[in-house]
Amino acid sequence: MKSPLKYIILTVIFFALGALLLYVPDVVGIADNTDFARITQPTGMVPDSNLKFFYFQRKFDYINSFDNLGDFFRFVFNPGTGYENGLKTTQFLFVKTAQLIDGVLSYLKYKKIYHFDIVTLSAVYLLLHGISATLLYKSLRTGKRAFDIIILLLLMLIFFNMGYLLYYNSLFGESAILVGFLLWFSILLRLILNEEKKYPLLVLYFICGIIFVGAKVANIPLGFLIALFSVYFIFDVKTAGKKTVVVLGICLTVAASVYLYAKIPDWMSKPNNYHSIFYGILKNSEDPEKDLQKLGIDTKYAVLADTTVYVDHKGFDIYGEEFQKEVHDIAGPLEVTFYYIKNPGRLIEKLKLSAESSVFIRPPYLGNYSKEDNYSIVRFAGRNSLWEWIRKQFTGYAFGIVIAVFLLYFADIVYQYYLFRKQKYIFSAGEILVRLMLMIFAGSQWIFPVIGNGEADLIKHMFLFNLLFDTMILLLVTDIFKLDIHNHLNRRIVLSFLGFFAVFFVLIFASSRVSVNKQIVFGKYKGSPITWEVVEETGDYFFIISKDIVDYRAFSDETNFWPESDIRSWLNDDSVNGFLYEFTEEEKSRICITDRRTIIPRNDITDGEKYGSQPLYWFCIPGYASQNYDNAYQVENAEKVFLLSIKEWETFVFKKVKGGCYWLRTPYTIGQTVRIVGDDGFVYHKMANDRKVGVVPAMIIIKEKGD
Repeated sequence: MKSPLKYIILTVIFFALGALLLYVPDVVGIADNTDFARITQPTGMVPDSNLKFFYFQRKFDYINSFDNLGDFFRFVFNPGTGYENGLKTTQFLFVKTAQLIDGVLSYLKYKKIYHFDIVTLSAVYLLLHGISATLLYKSLRTGKRAFDIIILLLLMLIFFNMGYLLYYNSLFGESAILVGFLLWFSILLRLILNEEKKYPLLVLYFICGIIFVGAKVANIPLGFLIALFSVYFIFDVKTAGKKTVVVLGICLTVAASVYLYAKIPDWMSKPNNYHSIFYGILKNSEDPEKDLQKLGIDTKYAVLADTTVYVDHKGFDIYGEEFQKEVHDIAGPLEVTFYYIKNPGRLIEKLKLSAESSVFIRPPYLGNYSKEDNYSIVRFAGRNSLWEWIRKQFTGYAFGIVIAVFLLYFADIVYQYYLFRKQKYIFSAGEILVRLMLMIFAGSQWIFPVIGNGEADLIKHMFLFNLLFDTMILLLVTDIFKLDIHNHLNRRIVLSFLGFFAVFFVLIFASSRVSVNKQIVFGKYKGSPITWEVVEETGDYFFIISKDIVDYRAFSDETNFWPESDIRSWLNDDSVNGFLYEFTEEEKSRICITDRRTIIPRNDITDGEKYGSQPLYWFCIPGYASQNYDNAYQVENAEKVFLLSIKEWETFVFKKVKGGCYWLRTPYTIGQTVRIVGDDGFVYHKMANDRKVGVVPAMIIIKEKGD
């Protein structure tokens, strides 16, 4: 088969694979977290606010219907919505292209245009995604069939993972980041490998680079790095015409980056800067006043430590002129960067959190299914999610894994450069430089999200880092194969490393699924004895948690507040329908009543609450999920049999993955939702009336003689 035809077929296969994953058997995507308004309002579309966070929205109504294509085309190019949010993003190129295509298809079918079907947008993205993947594979091939098959499978495993593809059925900027980067990087590799450096590739390289840079505000700094790297082509191309194209491309990239930075709207820059200081530097700070002094900010603002722009601000107007002069004008991204440089301990602390946040690719608080598919809220599409599943197994070890990959990758670059100097040309200088640039890009995106936006929505903001980091892994595997082919690698070392990694992975996987605690049998439920893990022991008492889920039932039909919940009543009921019905009188007499605190749902918070000063913030990753628990609004109740709070769940060591999801007694912030532990061991949330969530009771009991 001729080479061009072979790659055309591969592109078609990639497109079909992406379409199959996104559209069959149900169309899946990512729910809106309120960010969609940045795109829908300037383009004349209306998001359904009832679906936010919980369900993916497929069809977006237009503010007007259209009876002819002429009016519709004019509307797409100039919606005239009367609203201008000022956001400048290359994402509009893809959205408007998809609007035009979808409008034509709708008109041909119905002679009327009412709405925009986001599937059309994902189809545009998938086509470009398939082209990029094909170019990437073509550039990475080793020439050895076995290795090339592995590279192809790894490429599909990573870049056709649902965590990435789901963004294409959304209006998040990450979709444009993904396709923009893959296009730009795959074209870059073709340029580096092509000695001729054809004009079309040079032009596309800069166009795709600008699209990538302009996809989201966080990408803008990379525009200057791309321009700096592109100086290489001035010396690499042969003709004056191509040198002129390169110089113009560099100038346009810099100009676009400067323009995009200057056009960041205040409604975006001010909250981002607020978070970078008060929900970044001051979050978990041992001395907020001292940290503010380092930034040159008045210490009166220390009371805002650990707050976001969405909560009470202690009487300060964070959008007022005084706050602008005394905070935003004094400390911006540059000052925040210098703070972390001067305080490396805090920098490492944030890098650890960023690494842990990067184990997810998709946002873990946004549903993937539409409401019409009759699934429970925040349900995740599991099709081809193996790569994300592997990533999630390294929770608690992510910082070390990221460091190890960076060190291996850098060692690869150094070794390649050594071979190059020895004139053992496996890679050209340009290929080595590309690998170094990719590492610098990834390193910058490891910390840029915290510098630019603190810890607010950090998991989602680590998307670009994940994309760059995964590309590094793909290139690292490819380089190992090429070194092996050229006999520049000791296979024993590689196999030993792989063996160590496999054992390490198995141990990590087993750690949250195997109990290491003392176990006792206490009580019965539905005729079966209940096995409990002892997670804390004193001279007189055991704190015990059921080893397995004892039943599946709703938290409550009307509330997400534990003291008023149906499940609390059921757990402490010894009647025929209660959990304690089959416990003996002696067993029931051993169950202690203790005072325990419970988080108050946001809607139930009043000025008279006894404990706490702020809502409990959301985070799903073990070790960080109870981040501001001690300062959150709480009540104290006498408890007998209870569910674990999110703080207790994190504090105690026990088998936390139980083969199904189960309730915590901690409410979530939206509606009648309650936090649960998913079957993967991360913290999510479900509606309180969901009857498919498990119950894992806990209690404190008096020890028997001999215990």
